[in-house]
Amino acid sequence: MKHTLLLVATIAALLIGCATRPDSTVTIPPEIQKMSYADERLFRDLWTAPGGVGFADVTMYPRARNKALTRIEVLTPYDNKKTGVERWYIQHDGQDTAAYLVKLIPDGHGGTTFTVQKDQP
Repeated sequence: MKHTLLLVATIAALLIGCATRPDSTVTIPPEIQKMSYADERLFRDLWTAPGGVGFADVTMYPRARNKALTRIEVLTPYDNKKTGVERWYIQHDGQDTAAYLVKLIPDGHGGTTFTVQKDQP
């Protein structure tokens, strides 16, 4: 059963990757990135890793040509001891905006895991 789920997830990721526009751009201004409690490495993972914000956004808006991270709202500050919560806002093609709820979860060993879910802007 685990192997079947892994296979389905891999195929879905490949299909999503094929659905993205090769000419799309993503803008993440440094001042917006600094709004997050995530350090540089965690921020990169939050954006690019499977299950991250960028991955979720490609899934929800595969045809968006220009994406911009416009704001990060800290709901609960992350301190590596308790879960932090942030809301990230991404604008698509200068028009609609999507919001994602990001939970930064300490793993108890000095690392951080995360979850991302679509939220209301």
